[in-house]
Amino acid sequence: MRSIKYLAGALILMFAATAFAADPYIESVEEITAGNFFGYGARQMAMGGTGMMTIDGTALFYNPANLARIPRIEFNFGLSHQKYQDASSVRPVRRLVYDDVIPTATVMAGRFEGFTSIAGSAENSKTNTRINSAILSIPYPTYRGSLVIGLGVVRTADFDKIFDMYYRDDTASGGVITGAGHEFQSGGLYQWGAGFGLDLSPRISFGGMAFVYTGKHEYNWEYSLDSLGVYHYQLQQYIEDKYLGFGGKIGLAMQLSQYIALGLAVESPVVLNVEENSSNSSSIYSTDSGLSNDDWTNYVKYDVKRPFVFSAGMTASIQDATLALDLDYTDWSQLAYGDNPDMEADNGKIKTYYKDALRCRVGGEYVFPAMGLSLRGGFFTDPLPYKAEFQNRSRYGYTLGFGVLVDQVMTIDFAYLHGSYGRNSDFTYASSDDGRILHNFIIDEDIKYNRIYLTAAYRF
Repeated sequence: MRSIKYLAGALILMFAATAFAADPYIESVEEITAGNFFGYGARQMAMGGTGMMTIDGTALFYNPANLARIPRIEFNFGLSHQKYQDASSVRPVRRLVYDDVIPTATVMAGRFEGFTSIAGSAENSKTNTRINSAILSIPYPTYRGSLVIGLGVVRTADFDKIFDMYYRDDTASGGVITGAGHEFQSGGLYQWGAGFGLDLSPRISFGGMAFVYTGKHEYNWEYSLDSLGVYHYQLQQYIEDKYLGFGGKIGLAMQLSQYIALGLAVESPVVLNVEENSSNSSSIYSTDSGLSNDDWTNYVKYDVKRPFVFSAGMTASIQDATLALDLDYTDWSQLAYGDNPDMEADNGKIKTYYKDALRCRVGGEYVFPAMGLSLRGGFFTDPLPYKAEFQNRSRYGYTLGFGVLVDQVMTIDFAYLHGSYGRNSDFTYASSDDGRILHNFIIDEDIKYNRIYLTAAYRF
């Protein structure tokens, strides 16, 4: 989404002072529909996010085969809290000089004359508390084995983000150029599911579930530019996306030995129907031509087609200690737009930016039976789904937590997660009033997020 605002500035100000060049595919899909996993279940998140072999209500969404191991009716409810921090800084790259006026914002040819003089930094943070999960698991009486039905909802993706930027050029021909922007995002995706888990044999269980994705993403962008003391530009942009999608998941769980258990799951491709409303309000003041305004609204519908997700998990248990490992593989280069000819024409560009990703989660738990206490910890790597030239550092982090058993019927679990990553955004601006001197610089973002999960489960 962020590229929309930069492109708007470029078209208006190319010959005046400033132009931005960015591609719409990095931000319109990244962190919205691709590789955006928030996590649910405090026990699972305290163990690095390892949920493939979990035996509680969240199994409905991680691996429905493990529902078969739940012995009694269970209600599971969870909350989550996140603090998201973004610090941006300018990295000079190059300075180009043209013999004639630059014809378009995308031309990048000219005489290289050293580094640009751009500098600047900004930072901000955002906190949110949300309902994270609500799941009911109901065993169905059987003569042999087990059959358990699960119903629930979890918050699978998070859009709560913030971004500030600032840059300044004191050496521009004719004066000073300054720019500042503030981005604010909110919302998320919720997954509503119904499924089952049943025993195929004493050591093998199978499960399946159908789900519906619903959610909303709100995007706000404010940007101001003062160029050479001659032009002043202001932009306010609002975008609201509403999501609806359908899919399914099947899973298998196997007890390979007394100590080792293995799980496998496949999530079907999902088509997310998107309804987008957007509005734009901009103004530019020039000492030569005065004030002009440009306001518009727009409505568009399209689909985002997500690929298969393949998951595997393994646990090793020795007495009161458990180690867990989960892997998720997705080829995000298979993302595609649909139901909109204008967007479908650009599907080939997605493969230029997106790649496959293997998410890895490792965790451990030690139980003190006499105290009804469990201590947990974990580590995860969650690669950004786009190629290395658009990121500084991929996602990774660690987790900690504990659980308490109350009267043999209720569990209260707590988890803390810390993660971080870095990414890049390319910018271009003209620093002379005749448009002949073009600067290129990069804004680096250092992003950190801290999450707290609290889950309570009661077994009747």
